[in-house]
Amino acid sequence: MKVLVISVHPDDETLGCGGTILKHVGHGDSVYWLIITSTVEILGYSNEFIEKRKQQITSVAKAYRFTETYNLDYPTARLHTVDLSDLIAKISLVINDVKPMVVYTINRSDIHTDHQVVARAVMSSTKSFRYPFIKRLLMYECLSETEIETVAKGFNPLPFLFGV
Repeated sequence: MKVLVISVHPDDETLGCGGTILKHVGHGDSVYWLIITSTVEILGYSNEFIEKRKQQITSVAKAYRFTETYNLDYPTARLHTVDLSDLIAKISLVINDVKPMVVYTINRSDIHTDHQVVARAVMSSTKSFRYPFIKRLLMYECLSETEIETVAKGFNPLPFLFGV
């Protein structure tokens, strides 16, 4: 089975569904990783930090044994400035390349603005009439930001099942 894990920032996948990723890999599933954002110098990140982050991503990808890693390289903490249709198109390209049966993404009620934008884009990018190969869209809780919203509303992952 093909699985796509979407991370807004590299670490969301581990905080949100790291154990689930390991379970899929352990069952022999092909797991793909899509990272939406990157750190960039223009936002104040040093070249040293940027290079260290790239090395960390490579290490994490190797540790999880991802089949392939995609990175859209949008600047972190700036997704609210991005044309949503552009983001949807780029996520859709990866989905069409991978053709996953299961997609994991960030919880749509997360308070982090980058997470909200990606959740919205992923919902548009995974419509069952466009991608009949997607059978499940599952949202994970990312404990770096979600818990702030959870206090007010509660965590509501609402798994979406398509044709199952």
